[in-house]
Amino acid sequence: MKKIAFFFVFSLVLFSCEKGDFPDPSTLPKGLAGSWVETHTLEDTIVFNSGRDTGWFYLSRGFEMRNGYRLPKIGSAPYSYIISGDSISVIDGLSSSMQGGTYYFRYDEPDLIINIGKFCKYIDTKKSTLIFRKIR
Repeated sequence: MKKIAFFFVFSLVLFSCEKGDFPDPSTLPKGLAGSWVETHTLEDTIVFNSGRDTGWFYLSRGFEMRNGYRLPKIGSAPYSYIISGDSISVIDGLSSSMQGGTYYFRYDEPDLIINIGKFCKYIDTKKSTLIFRKIR
């Protein structure tokens, strides 16, 4: 009897989905996947996992010696993101509170440049908007 009930509930959920639940692939940023280096200091790199308007990226800030160990600099972390118009919402994946924010975001596909609001307080610049150039 449990198997029949499970099959019924599973079938109901499966067939209740609408065709319009998925984003239109033509609206997703093309060419976003890959590595991007910050142009001012050349020390910080963002690696996007896909060319979609939602997903995750990894901020690599380089390495430093701490307590005799070569460790990633503070602020290096995975971030989840959602791009909407001229803004990007990010959540630090290593933060215990999973806090995030929404920042300015402009993707210039022809010139392979991203302008993004300063989403990480550890990036060493006083600029409020960071410029990243695609390197691969």
